Amino acid sequence: MKPLSEATIFVSIAAYRDPQLPLTVASLFAQAEHPERVFVGVFNQIHLQDDQDCVAPDRPNLLQHLLDYNEAQGACWARGYVWNKLLGEQDFALQIDSHSRFAPNWDTSVLQMHADIGDEQAVITHYPMGFDTETGALDAQMYTYFNVQSFRATQLPEVTSGAVDVQAAPKRCAQTAFVAAGSLFGRGAMFKQVPYDPYIYFHGEEITYAARLWTHGYNLYLPNRPFMWHDYKNLNKRHLHWQDHKQWTLKDELAQQRCRHVLRIKKAEDVRALHQLEQYGMGFERSLDEYQVFAGLNFRRQTLEEKAKSGKQYG
Repeated sequence: MKPLSEATIFVSIAAYRDPQLPLTVASLFAQAEHPERVFVGVFNQIHLQDDQDCVAPDRPNLLQHLLDYNEAQGACWARGYVWNKLLGEQDFALQIDSHSRFAPNWDTSVLQMHADIGDEQAVITHYPMGFDTETGALDAQMYTYFNVQSFRATQLPEVTSGAVDVQAAPKRCAQTAFVAAGSLFGRGAMFKQVPYDPYIYFHGEEITYAARLWTHGYNLYLPNRPFMWHDYKNLNKRHLHWQDHKQWTLKDELAQQRCRHVLRIKKAEDVRALHQLEQYGMGFERSLDEYQVFAGLNFRRQTLEEKAKSGKQYG
């Protein structure tokens, strides 16, 4: 296995008409301690005439595919494109959103965290702190963790985030049962072994992928040294797929049926929700029942244990 000092990182970005993308790309290279070992794959869905401010400038280690936004099919479809078409043979991979910022030496920091965990099946993930796109101000870093207080009307859990002073973060990365699609780090081979489901539109993406990773034998951890920020407010009003594409409601309804079916909450009623399900299902290293016990929830009964509500008692 390649020594940590030589490890490469692939960064996956699925962007949709986002003027923050060039700044995100600039930040991740500028703040990397070893930018020569960072490789970025961008699937950039834009208005080919009007959205030139959303195109990242050419540079070494950047592979960018452009697509007319009218052809875009949704967030998970776009993320799947990056993993299928742009990921190379890099040692590690990080999935982010196109509106992110990075801390100094973020690359060596996240690699060292992974090494310190001592688990080759480790996945590092959390909801990062926010930043202001208008002023560039970064929120103070805190140690964030997932929790679940309720289920949505869709019957999928509402995964939220708590935070404490970063100085109170555990010395060893703590386990969790959930993932954040905008900050998801692991071995590059993981995204090939557990392919992203392109038939999930948006909602349900994170809980299904968390369960799929866990049942494939991967272990989820919270970073104890935060290394990035995420724009949650959209103050510059970037375009959103569901605003441009009015047919998104059918895609989302089929995706919700698919998620409920995969998580064994309720069988899908529309066969279109089951397309290629054998390719994007659970793993066989651990069962979905075992995942529910670990996570402290029951999908079918819609119940939550205290560890799911607190988010602090895993591992």
